[in-house]
Amino acid sequence: MTYVIGKMKQDEEMKMNDVIRALNQYIRSRPVRVLLIISVCLSAAYILTPVFLNKVAEGLIREDSLAKADAIVAMGGDNRCNREKRAAELWLQGWADNVVVSGVSYPWGFHTGAAARRYVMSLGVPGEKIFMISETLNTRAEARALDDLMRERGWNSAIVVTSAFHSRRATYTIEGAAPGRRFYSSPVPTGSPEWTP
Repeated sequence: MTYVIGKMKQDEEMKMNDVIRALNQYIRSRPVRVLLIISVCLSAAYILTPVFLNKVAEGLIREDSLAKADAIVAMGGDNRCNREKRAAELWLQGWADNVVVSGVSYPWGFHTGAAARRYVMSLGVPGEKIFMISETLNTRAEARALDDLMRERGWNSAIVVTSAFHSRRATYTIEGAAPGRRFYSSPVPTGSPEWTP
């Protein structure tokens, strides 16, 4: 009886060794190694992608130390009016004497700049301190119009308020359009529904 039990254990060990040997040969085969390497790389990419994207996103954000300026510029294109709200907050804190809003007109008579102006007034900024630049379809056009307004008014500095992920590019574009003037970026903080790095 013990001989039979010993023989059964020996047969099980031999079967287990055969299985291990077969697995080792399978793993050592080239297609399996390639598949394993690809799987590891894809898993690493899946895990590291959010980390990489957060670092890239942080590179898009420019937030400067603020200094008193001639104007606060709320860049157009924010349908939630967060930029205008931030500009009004900065004005109420005394960072500048003037606020600039911008926008475009629609064929049915609605102008987003006029609506932004009314909204900033509702937040406590007097109408005579709010200036509007019109027909700014993109950041470059907005930068050129801002340069013209600043030259006309004799302003030399401004605080640029835009969304966080637009702040570096927008401030760079404005600085290029208005050389010799100082600009400080004060972006609207990121939050839902925007992506927060």
